Amino acid sequence: MIYLSELLLYVCFCIVVGNQLLAFVPADKRPMVAVPNWLINLCIIGIALLSFSPVLTVTLTFAKEYNEGFWTIFKGILMDFNIGHAWLVTWFLCLILLLLRILNKIANDPIFEYMGAFLTFTLILAFGWASHCMASYGLKGFIPHAIHFLSVTVWIGILIVVGWFSKNRDNWLKFLKWFSPIAFICVVASISAGFFLMNLLVPDYVNSWIVPYGQALLIKHLLIIPLLTFAFINGVLVRRTLKINPNFNPIPWARAESMVALLVFTAMAVMGQQSTPENIAAIIKFEKPSWLFESFYQGNVELNTSIAVGINATSVALMIAAIIFLLGMVILFRKKANSVVVTVCGLLFVVVSYVAIMKSIL
Repeated sequence: MIYLSELLLYVCFCIVVGNQLLAFVPADKRPMVAVPNWLINLCIIGIALLSFSPVLTVTLTFAKEYNEGFWTIFKGILMDFNIGHAWLVTWFLCLILLLLRILNKIANDPIFEYMGAFLTFTLILAFGWASHCMASYGLKGFIPHAIHFLSVTVWIGILIVVGWFSKNRDNWLKFLKWFSPIAFICVVASISAGFFLMNLLVPDYVNSWIVPYGQALLIKHLLIIPLLTFAFINGVLVRRTLKINPNFNPIPWARAESMVALLVFTAMAVMGQQSTPENIAAIIKFEKPSWLFESFYQGNVELNTSIAVGINATSVALMIAAIIFLLGMVILFRKKANSVVVTVCGLLFVVVSYVAIMKSIL
């Protein structure tokens, strides 16, 4: 349940950020977008409520561990922990953001849009302030985490809003002209920040696959590959197709990319609720190795277990098949296949390449 709440939190952030940013884009440079007012308000409320889930989890854990009352621990977390401070700030900002939306509906003044954008940006900072990176590494962890999350919400937020709430496909080429460079910058920023965070949280990438966090991270990285392939399709191939055939409908392809992004968010949600593998032996001792890892690993997992990646006939054959599925995404698009078929092809790449990697473990 907590994984679902984390996933929904990411979706709420994306819809709010995407809608907020598109409000500043002239109508002739994007398709007509109409996100229901109730949905935006629900997402803002969702951010306030769903961001409480980690606070509740920590409270219940500490109450059980220290045999103290729930409210005593809860008050202490709100007053003394970053995660508690961040939730109080988040709750307050969401309340102000809702009030601003009401005032904007009455007065229709652009100043409220700018104030809303500032509050939305501050909400992202509050989200980063509550992260494990901030708790463990201070500003060294907070800054890359905030950059990573901001980049992802800008890129995927605009994509979700345009893909699912466009009323037409007018001005799509003009939309791609400004969105493609922004998406590229966001991809570079998120990947760069992600690698920096990995150096902090995952000092031994291969051995991290033994524990649940490492498995989720591996699956996330594999999902990013078809996601970037869809970004190439939407940013380059769709643009070329529209120039040749103005009647081509790009919306299903934007939706397909956003659906793969949701799977990436799902992996992130799982990671957010797992112990980070700075000390793999401690996780194996006090928690458990990943059941996914154990289903592939032939030996017994001990505290000092160390794994490596090798090459064998099975892993090579599977990786070749995975590459064929990945190339098939682009080939199928050029052959005018349905976006669902291309999405399935991308998911098959993830599954087959994952099995190939796990079969190569020594």
